[in-house]
Amino acid sequence: MPHCILETSDNLLDQPDWTGLLREIHGTLVATGLFKEADLKSRVIRHATFLVADGAPDRAFVTLDVQLLAGRTDDVKAQLSEVLMAVLARAFPRSAEGMRLNLTVQISDLHRASYRRQNSG
Repeated sequence: MPHCILETSDNLLDQPDWTGLLREIHGTLVATGLFKEADLKSRVIRHATFLVADGAPDRAFVTLDVQLLAGRTDDVKAQLSEVLMAVLARAFPRSAEGMRLNLTVQISDLHRASYRRQNSG
């Protein structure tokens, strides 16, 4: 835990090193002292079919959903959102400058009683 799901529109001006960006997200989360690197799982999903507002070609989005087992306080979730938003802002400067970019971070709770995990090896 946590699961980090980074979703983007595929029209961004920036094309970061996606694996490097996920590593930076992992490093940021580990640096909070709340998570171990071995427990982090991340992925990027780029959407070719999307609509932002009126559908103008200069509209784009980047959203990071960090899914945690329920139990963190609102203050902790807000702090996580802030540090992760800074990572996203650094990763997409051209898109933020040249497009109408919607950057979002959300911290979501996973239902602790029903969450299951199985590791092999």
